[in-house]
Amino acid sequence: MNPETYQALSKWLAGRKYQLLQTGAAYQLVRHGQTLAVITPPDRYRVMNVDMTFTEWVEFNKCIRNVRHYLLTRQEK
Repeated sequence: MNPETYQALSKWLAGRKYQLLQTGAAYQLVRHGQTLAVITPPDRYRVMNVDMTFTEWVEFNKCIRNVRHYLLTRQEK
């Protein structure tokens, strides 16, 4: 997926039961009310204590990748 808008990214994340919250310049990747990562543009990521299966970790990394792509796309404009 190549999310070019915040709405497209939010919808894609919601389909995976994730939520992206903007807090100032940073974004929080949230699942089930727990912040799993804080993403600060252009390219800083802080992952919180997470306990996931391998499959959940793969999905989490897909989400991080798409948030990163969205931020890079936004930067180019």
